Amino acid sequence: MAITGRPPSANPRNRNPKSYDWTSIEAVPFDGPSPDLPRNGRKRWHAETLAWWEAVRRMPHCRLWTETDWRVAMETAVLVDAFWRGEANRAAELRLRAAKLGLTHEDRLKLRIRYTTPGEDTDAPATPDPAAVTRLDERRRRLGSGA
Repeated sequence: MAITGRPPSANPRNRNPKSYDWTSIEAVPFDGPSPDLPRNGRKRWHAETLAWWEAVRRMPHCRLWTETDWRVAMETAVLVDAFWRGEANRAAELRLRAAKLGLTHEDRLKLRIRYTTPGEDTDAPATPDPAAVTRLDERRRRLGSGA
């Protein structure tokens, strides 16, 4: 049974071109300058908030952050602290802020940030191994369409 619909275009166009390319960052913990969490009023920061901040401030892509990015991260720490103190209604905002900061692998993919192995040449184009490429002419011959 034939598939209905328009056949694929011989000259496909991407109507939404990429506005920026991938940013490659060596997967080495950031050890540059980063702000400490400010005083939290009269109470101490929750232990989980302090652990979160230490993990965030060491992410490799923090070397790209500007002063405003660090400010957003510090403001997010306030929400993390409230969440760990039982305010579960902060979870939705935390999820959005985590995506903006690139805290998870999926978030970094959306931001087009990739971690690379230290010393890896990121500018070299990936060339496939010729032995791993499927031979289409042999498959066509087996299917009877000729080659």
